[in-house]
Amino acid sequence: MQFILIITALLSTQAFAFTSPCAQPSRTTALNLFGGGNKGGQAKGPGMMDQLAMFKKAQEMAQKKKELDNELSQMTFYGTSSDGKVKGTFKYIPNTNPLDPNPEYEPQNFDFDDDFFASASPDVLAAAIKEAVLNGIEETNTAVAEKYAVLQADLMSVMGGNNK
Repeated sequence: MQFILIITALLSTQAFAFTSPCAQPSRTTALNLFGGGNKGGQAKGPGMMDQLAMFKKAQEMAQKKKELDNELSQMTFYGTSSDGKVKGTFKYIPNTNPLDPNPEYEPQNFDFDDDFFASASPDVLAAAIKEAVLNGIEETNTAVAEKYAVLQADLMSVMGGNNK
């Protein structure tokens, strides 16, 4: 019985014991702004110089993207309907709004087969035009993806990823 009372007394004193916040071990954080910090076997974290290099690389990539967008906007893309009766010419318009990353496509003109145009109903004509537009957008997106593959490879090398 005395043993149980002693254990209960010890446990209750530990449960209600006051610990000062100052008694806790303090932790310090080193910022290592200039890339130092490889002291005592610690892993070197990114420093300010690494961040400046990354910023310069981001500026280079933005310039490359701008050049690619300019090159793509000078190109002409074509789209046709499935039966070939409607052909469209399109221009790629790069997007300048970072909140809406989708590019625009501007139709330049459409060429119609004369017999098809004269005999087709408005619904059939609209469906053929829609096919030509969608095909033109697909052709444009394929060309954009091919051009941007270089930019993607650069980005993957900067981020340390695999180029698959």
